Amino acid sequence: MKNRWIGALLTLPIGVLVSEAAYRIAQPSSLPIASGNCLVLAPGAPSRPDGTASTVQRFRVEAAVATLRQRHCSGLLLTGGAVRNDRIEAVTMANLAKTLGVRADQMVIEPSAHNTWENVGCLHGWLRRAERVFVVSDTLHAQRAVRYACRQDSRVCGKVLNAGVVPSLGQLWWSFPAAAWQGAAFLRDRIAFERNPAENGPLCGRVKKPHQAS
Repeated sequence: MKNRWIGALLTLPIGVLVSEAAYRIAQPSSLPIASGNCLVLAPGAPSRPDGTASTVQRFRVEAAVATLRQRHCSGLLLTGGAVRNDRIEAVTMANLAKTLGVRADQMVIEPSAHNTWENVGCLHGWLRRAERVFVVSDTLHAQRAVRYACRQDSRVCGKVLNAGVVPSLGQLWWSFPAAAWQGAAFLRDRIAFERNPAENGPLCGRVKKPHQAS
């Protein structure tokens, strides 16, 4: 038992170092300057049961709003259905964005997506029309969303970009398991999905099409 505890104590710091390194490696060194014809996409995360924003939602929305302003983009795409509970993730995130000063007519709420593949699939038309789309989440998740968008439609490769943010050490309690999940998702994709071209079309959820925020 003692040896197991010692092994766990030695393994945990190594895992944290690996996850922190992975977040930083996934961070792009530079991003092109876009005109006003650019959009910012924030993938969903589960809301709290009472409909308020979770910590991960707040992280993504605050980073997305900062990118919207820094890049002078014309719109914010918020995507995510009711996955873990009956609260639509994109609606919760839109409510938070409003408190941060984003106008309703700047936002598109996509309320159907159930996962990252659908986050980009449900917004495929918006990705096609925009000059640039900056995907904002943690850097590993944003990288995966960009990879999915490119797999779904090669025409958007090069204009859907990873604008993810490295979580701070104070957010380690969620960023560490999130990094482990992104690693597992990467291996799953390589083994189970990326070898089958038939799996590469855009896919959306089962509820509604994107609509303008009210």
